[in-house]
Amino acid sequence: MALRIMLPSKAKVGDTIHFAFPHKRPAGPPISDFEVTVNGKKVDRPEILSTKALAGGATNFVFKIVEPGIYQFQITPIIDGTKGEPRLTTLEVEA
Repeated sequence: MALRIMLPSKAKVGDTIHFAFPHKRPAGPPISDFEVTVNGKKVDRPEILSTKALAGGATNFVFKIVEPGIYQFQITPIIDGTKGEPRLTTLEVEA
């Protein structure tokens, strides 16, 4: 399993961030859930948004920023109960 690391991104308080995990159709089942950790704390019910297109689509983890700081995310897609490759992302948020 390879670990995917994203470079730091910047955002502002009030922004909504989408972490997209694209998939091709009809190659297999789409992502059904995410296991998400933000700054070492597990997110109980991560908000998920799916988009569909003829040739593919994406499943997104949606995060709404409510306060400034540096956020470290570990997002692991779950497909039919099986964990996929985790992504590590750092987000710098300004007031």
